Amino acid sequence: MADGGGWQRRAFIGSFTAAGGPGIVTAAVAPDTGALTLLSSLDGLSDPSYLALAPDGDTLYAVSETAEGTVAAYRVTGDRPEPVGRPVRVGGGPTHLGLYDGHVLTADYGSGSVTAVPLRPDGGLAGPASGALRHTGAGPHTRRQQGPHAHQVQADPSG
Repeated sequence: MADGGGWQRRAFIGSFTAAGGPGIVTAAVAPDTGALTLLSSLDGLSDPSYLALAPDGDTLYAVSETAEGTVAAYRVTGDRPEPVGRPVRVGGGPTHLGLYDGHVLTADYGSGSVTAVPLRPDGGLAGPASGALRHTGAGPHTRRQQGPHAHQVQADPSG
């Protein structure tokens, strides 16, 4: 959630566009009641299922949970995030992202990988992925766990 100034705060909500969702939604959150009010929606990224706001609140990151898999950056100004550059390709079906030491890290469920994308000083994406770690193996339930599926990535806060 981001401070929207005055009485309201903002929440950014991701949804599956392939299922009819609006994409990235910005909503005002009334601090006294928790009531949500739609401020805007942005539909330029397919299936933005997971979002993360930079610690300074200026940049919003979103994964596109599609087979092609991308991560995108948005400048947070006013009530509608604005795209910063173009989305960057990561592993297939990214489901989570985290920010760590000048990079966006994505957990890519479909490809079973974790990907690192460098950030520019202004928070935008600096270009193609600079690293990837692909997991191997399968789970004990072979009918539904035929390969690895990365669900989440968390940076170690101790460095």
